[in-house]
Amino acid sequence: MTEGNSKFEELPEALVSTDHPGFSFIWLVPLVALIIGAVLIYKEYSSLGPVAHIQFQSAEGLTPKKTEIKYRDVVIGKIKTVQFSQDLSHVVVEAQLNKGMEVLLSPKTRFWVVRPRIGATGASGINTLFSGAYIAMDPGNGDGYAESFVGLEEPPKILSDAKGRSFRLRANSLGSISVGSPVYHRQIQVGEVTGYRLVPDQGYVALDVFINAPNDKLVRRNTRFWNVSGMDMEVSGGGLKVELESLMSLLAGGVAFDASLTLGDDQSAAEGTVFQLYASRTESQEKTGQLSLPYVLYFDDSVRGLSIGAPVEFRGIPVGKVLDISLEKNVTDGLVRIAVLVGLEPELIPFGNKDPASDQEMRKAFFQETLEKMVAKGLRARLMMGNLLSGQLIVDMDFDQEAGLASIDYSGKYPVLPTTPGSLSSITNSLVAILGKLKRLPLEEMGTHFLNVSEGLDVLVNDATLQNSLQNLSLVLQRAERILSVVENKTSPLMNEITSLSLDARKMVQQAERTLDALAKTTSDQGSMGGELINTMRELAAAARAVKGVADYLERHPEALLQGKAR
Repeated sequence: MTEGNSKFEELPEALVSTDHPGFSFIWLVPLVALIIGAVLIYKEYSSLGPVAHIQFQSAEGLTPKKTEIKYRDVVIGKIKTVQFSQDLSHVVVEAQLNKGMEVLLSPKTRFWVVRPRIGATGASGINTLFSGAYIAMDPGNGDGYAESFVGLEEPPKILSDAKGRSFRLRANSLGSISVGSPVYHRQIQVGEVTGYRLVPDQGYVALDVFINAPNDKLVRRNTRFWNVSGMDMEVSGGGLKVELESLMSLLAGGVAFDASLTLGDDQSAAEGTVFQLYASRTESQEKTGQLSLPYVLYFDDSVRGLSIGAPVEFRGIPVGKVLDISLEKNVTDGLVRIAVLVGLEPELIPFGNKDPASDQEMRKAFFQETLEKMVAKGLRARLMMGNLLSGQLIVDMDFDQEAGLASIDYSGKYPVLPTTPGSLSSITNSLVAILGKLKRLPLEEMGTHFLNVSEGLDVLVNDATLQNSLQNLSLVLQRAERILSVVENKTSPLMNEITSLSLDARKMVQQAERTLDALAKTTSDQGSMGGELINTMRELAAAARAVKGVADYLERHPEALLQGKAR
């Protein structure tokens, strides 16, 4: 024990100092690290902007804290988390945007995932094959601020800052048209289809198209759009005609329009104007309207040659089409009559309201009111031959000045327009009436009487007495002609003598007047010259009486001009 204790005693003893040495510099290292970390954390959080919550159907290609958010290919944020919604119907992406991006968030802001896509209109997002998918953003033109959005499953075709105008098209069927299909004008792409949807309650397909500026000014109110999907083939007398707008339209479909000037309303169309999309260019050149109002026509004529789709014309101008032809029982008399359902288009009626800006109900009311006035003035519908070779009938509307008073009947399912017999029916009825009158005539008695008259005329013409009478009449006419010739030859000299005598008498009177004037100035009526003058006047008076006697004699005996005075 003593040995062990001695060994412990030999060990050095620790000295305990009671004085503190102060702060150690070793603590500067963690302190500096803490300060740097705090600065970095502050810098990180101070540079953060708003947080946006975006809904997508799936999170394909999206990775938290890695997938970027871009605007115009500039990174403006990243995805923080990707979570399911409460009902698990979609995913919610929490996106952290950079500071100052609040101005880009509005109720109209749109987000979509950029992935590699290959479609009929082309390929997009090919660069994401190497860099990965990202979320693109379009800020829109809305006011206000929003943080919750519903992401688009397809990239938008038109961004908010695109220059141009959008229009709407109505079509009976979609055909090969899809989102992104080009819109052509004179085979140059000037826009594209941005969307389509079915309107089942009205039975048509609605399409949205966007025309880039400045070509949007080419769209006027009377512009016609038609479908150029595929290839248009037409066989006519000139041979086979094939039309193809472009190879792109053959694969992905397309729409074309024509901005040619016409007699219609050629003012520039406002944004959102609705146009009809026709199946072909040929159909677009046929005037049709977007609003078709049904009316029923009842005809007593035969409708052989009238088919569904036949035109309804007003003085040769198409104003509608035949929609249906059927037999209908008349509730008043129980007879079967022919009912023709036609669709009249107010835009094509010459007296219709052509203001495209007016409401459809307003245009319909204006058209019906005007049509009632026209019917009161004699507007009637009738069947008319449209093609003499094929026998095709059309419905013609025109004013009938002899028509009685009538009005539109609104008591049935469709309004009923008054009709009048067609031209062919009128001719047929007239022929039937004429044949009926001819049938009532006593044709046998008339024929017998006519035969008797003919026989009497034959006897009279062939009678020898009539022949002699005609010969005698011919001789009398020849003698009368010779007498008139002689009278003309003798009358002409006598008339010349009478004319000369009248001229001489006129000269004598004039000379006597001059002589009397001269004598009146130089002599009086009491002298010898006055006596001579009186004698001269007496002689003149006698000469005048002689002339008058000759004239009176000729008046009593005009034959003296030919035979001379009887002795």
